[in-house]
Amino acid sequence: MLPATFKLCAAISYRHLRNMTGLRRQAAVAISQELSKLACRSTGPSTWINQVRRRSSLLSSRLEEKPFSEMEMSYIKQGEEALQKSLSILGDQDGWKTETVMGNGDKVLSKVLPDVGKVFRLEVVVDKPLDTVYTELVDNMEQMGDWNPSVKEVKILQKIGKDTVITHEKAAATPGNIVGPRDFVSVRCSKRRGSTCVLAGMATKYGAMPEQEGFIRAENGPTCMILRPLAGSPSQTKLIWLLSIDLKGWLPKTIINQVLSQTQVDFANHLRERLAQTVAVNC
Repeated sequence: MLPATFKLCAAISYRHLRNMTGLRRQAAVAISQELSKLACRSTGPSTWINQVRRRSSLLSSRLEEKPFSEMEMSYIKQGEEALQKSLSILGDQDGWKTETVMGNGDKVLSKVLPDVGKVFRLEVVVDKPLDTVYTELVDNMEQMGDWNPSVKEVKILQKIGKDTVITHEKAAATPGNIVGPRDFVSVRCSKRRGSTCVLAGMATKYGAMPEQEGFIRAENGPTCMILRPLAGSPSQTKLIWLLSIDLKGWLPKTIINQVLSQTQVDFANHLRERLAQTVAVNC
């Protein structure tokens, strides 16, 4: 029976059969049953059988998990696309022009891309370790409206797996109502590889969140933040924020560029204040 079981496992290695959850579950159950028979018949050590059985049990439980729907897979792919496009834009060092340089070293650069338009790049150093910054920006995402005056509300509409979320963000009107209230529906993807974190996103459609009264539905993306420890100083974090937004409506480009550039500078200052308050509370 055991040879037949392994033939069944070999069959599901083919791509068109690997997606058949029922067949995979059948294989996992069959392996578990055969290992139990071997363990009973064996008079010698059966440690390896127990180890494989535990792994088989884990596999079987994972196969019981609900697979992603087509729509969920679409959102996951959108998040991955936003991540790849953002990294491609940031990876090209040519053509960036300086918009603003602050006394503390914060700077905003800009670049015009044929298929995207004008994008902005914030580069700052935050005097807090990466884990602290990551927790605030990802784990505490929905609290951003508490400390960033540019944001009225961030709400997670749906979580998909461990890396992807759908969010609805309401942006506050700018002083003097130069730019009225905007809102965004976005797919966000977070990836952490070693000491580098990438948080990417782009505009998406979500049936349960139609356009809201009193807000103009703007679109962002591709956009991302890259976090990594500052070289030679792991207690500090280098943050790079690529910002690409279509605010919609009838707004002069000069006003849009000024607002977006200042938004990034203000964000860095408010983030520092938030992190300082968080650390003080935890002490």
